[in-house]
Amino acid sequence: MDKRKVANQQVKDRLLAALVEFAGRKDWSKVTVTELVEAAGVARASFYRNFVSVEELVDYGIRQVTERYHAGKPEGREGFRDRALVEYKFRFYQENAPLVLAFHRAKAATSLLDLITDCEIACWGDMPLSSPDRYEVYFYAGAFYNVLLCWLEGGTRESPEAMADAFMRLADGVVRS
Repeated sequence: MDKRKVANQQVKDRLLAALVEFAGRKDWSKVTVTELVEAAGVARASFYRNFVSVEELVDYGIRQVTERYHAGKPEGREGFRDRALVEYKFRFYQENAPLVLAFHRAKAATSLLDLITDCEIACWGDMPLSSPDRYEVYFYAGAFYNVLLCWLEGGTRESPEAMADAFMRLADGVVRS
C-alpha cells in the first residue's frame, strides 16, 4: 500500500477512535467536525478528504466492523443453529466491545441492530417477502442483539462458549415452543 493510502487509513482510524471517545458523553448526531478533528489531532481538510459528514464516519465504523466480522467468520458456518458460529459471534463482539458499546451508548443502536441483522441476512441469504421464514431471521437477530448488549454491559463475565451454550438453549426453547 502506498504512503498516501496508509496515511489516509490512519486519519480515518483516528477520527473513528475520536468518535468512539464521545460515546456516552454526547449523542453522535450532536458531535461537530471541529470537535472530532481536535480530538483526533488531524486537520479539518483531512476529515473532509475522507468523509462528507459525521454520519458518514459512523457508516465507516459500521463497514469496518462488518468487514472484520466476515473476514474472521468460520467458513461453511451458517445459521443460528450452528453452535460454532454462535460462539464465534460472541467472541467477535467481545473483542470489539468498545466499538459495539460506543454505538449503543451514542444512541446509534439502530445502526448496531442493522449491522447484526445484515450479518444474519448474509448468512441466510435474501428471502422473498412472501417467505414466513424471514421472520425467524429477524427474531434471531433481535434476540441476539439484546442478549449481546446485556452481556457486554455486564462486563462479559461469562465466556463466549458459555454464552453460545446459553443462547442456543434459549433459541431452541423458543423455536420449538
